[in-house]
Amino acid sequence: MANLPAQHPSLALHLVDRSLTPLITSAQNQQQAQTLVGLSQTALGAHETAQRLGLGLPQRIMVEHASNGPILLQSFLNPGSAQPAPEGQSSVNGQRTRGTTAQDSTGHDQFSTLLAESEATEAEDVNAPPLLISTVIAPTSDAVLESRRAAARLERVGREVQTKWAELQNPDGLDGK
Repeated sequence: MANLPAQHPSLALHLVDRSLTPLITSAQNQQQAQTLVGLSQTALGAHETAQRLGLGLPQRIMVEHASNGPILLQSFLNPGSAQPAPEGQSSVNGQRTRGTTAQDSTGHDQFSTLLAESEATEAEDVNAPPLLISTVIAPTSDAVLESRRAAARLERVGREVQTKWAELQNPDGLDGK
């Protein structure tokens, strides 16, 4: 895990949790670290906005610049993304599983109710693994293949962190139900 930045010296790599605490970073000075934290914070804002708009849980953001400019790859490692979404809620790919946002007989928006229930469930499960955000920056589009490989490796490491977190929170293998 610690040698991942050394395997990709031409790339900027960064893995943080929701509180923007770096778990892995290739930043070599304070300015690079602040830049990577700023990008992670912006990605977190995009993630939260997508959820508030009912677009589901985003998986990735990719920014490419024309004429051989830099490439930015960000991935969201949602701890529950492997589980199916409950009926009426958005799935991982942003598609609704079933149901609509029609109003009920009292005029309340059913989607708002589902969103409030989802936020309450999220707040209740404090022992769940954290959302992780990975960032990979390549200096030019020539390094797109290497940046995608590095992003996949960083995602794998992030999933391992989440798995270990879940094991430590639940050492007996019980799901608490």
